[in-house]
Amino acid sequence: MKTQIKALLILLMMGLSSSSIAQNKPVELKKTEIVKVIGTVEKQLLERYVDLDVAKKMSAAIKSNLASGNYDAITNSKAFAQKLTRDLQAISKDKHLKLNFEPRRIANSKRILSSADSVKQANKMHKGMQRSNYGLQVAKVIEGNIGYLNIKYFADAAIAKETYQAALAFLSNTNALIIDLRENGGGQPSTVKLLSSYFFEQHEVLLNTFYSRFNKETEEFRTEKEIDGKRLPNMKLFILTSEKTFSAAEAFAYNLKHLNRAVIIGETTRGGANRTKRMPINQNFSISVPYIQAIHPVSKSNWEGVGVIPNIETTSKEAFALAYVEAINQTMGNHPAKNTILNRAGYSFLNSNAFSDAIGILKANAELHPTDANAWDSLGEAYLKTGDKENALQFYKKALAIDPTLPSALEVVNKLETKNQ
Repeated sequence: MKTQIKALLILLMMGLSSSSIAQNKPVELKKTEIVKVIGTVEKQLLERYVDLDVAKKMSAAIKSNLASGNYDAITNSKAFAQKLTRDLQAISKDKHLKLNFEPRRIANSKRILSSADSVKQANKMHKGMQRSNYGLQVAKVIEGNIGYLNIKYFADAAIAKETYQAALAFLSNTNALIIDLRENGGGQPSTVKLLSSYFFEQHEVLLNTFYSRFNKETEEFRTEKEIDGKRLPNMKLFILTSEKTFSAAEAFAYNLKHLNRAVIIGETTRGGANRTKRMPINQNFSISVPYIQAIHPVSKSNWEGVGVIPNIETTSKEAFALAYVEAINQTMGNHPAKNTILNRAGYSFLNSNAFSDAIGILKANAELHPTDANAWDSLGEAYLKTGDKENALQFYKKALAIDPTLPSALEVVNKLETKNQ
């Protein structure tokens, strides 16, 4: 329990409470404060930022902007934080690097809490994370024994461990697993390590090496030596990404991709690899400085500024259907039941009004089984349910070209063509 409370208080100090952020009302900003803030930002960048050459360029740029009067007209504190962040990111392309206006969080971080208040705060945050199931939104088994796990964010392993263990135990007997990170904006490295550990047979696999320029220290980031539950080293693994996927979520995808342990499907991610430290500047502002660089053992690089590039590139909207069909193809091969499995899965999503997923699966099934009239008929029905009569008619006719007596297709084609007359 003490470990959980400590983890929760760290998260609380990091300012993860949206209610406190919402109460940061802009205050009038004086030029003397701007000068002091920029001076402190320069100092922190030159001392701590992961790339000294880039830090020097940023320092020179904001110093030049200050001398040129580019910040003189800004009197709103929040607007100043946003402007300086844009100036820094324009050079660094580093989405973790930010000037934060957050007087409430800074004030809260200076409060001395009694033991009872600390426990109360920690329990409050714990309950909040429980309400979102520590970021684990969906764990289910789809037709064909394909597992699906949707993770919205990575809560700290100290409090989320049991939930992850339960989810992975539930999915451990599936033939393949799809992990959906399309809406995942990051979280805690401890859970990246925990989750990764389930997908390797050997102990303590090197995922990354972290280097800090500030103290010239190197730290190896490895999988857990011991985990509770069943390891899944042979589980076929697919990870879904989007342009929203960021930070710790990118780390999980990048590490497993380059260790040839997972297939990444979707969009190139946002590109935030450097670990960040948040430091107060004064009573109003803090700076988030990326100070630790991740170095992957295979690529000898990371995803900073470029994102995680998928093995199979497609839109975020189409990523799930493509991954599901790929999982079925890899696990079922030419099994005669594959047509039926894909058709049932398509209808399952269609009946849940998940039209994009339904159409993606049913279209793939029809293309895999081009001489099956029922496959094209099902695709026509999916388009009809979305209101796309043109495509519906096209695929119903394709079904009739294979089987001119197919009752469902005949009925719909007659109705649609009658209405078009």
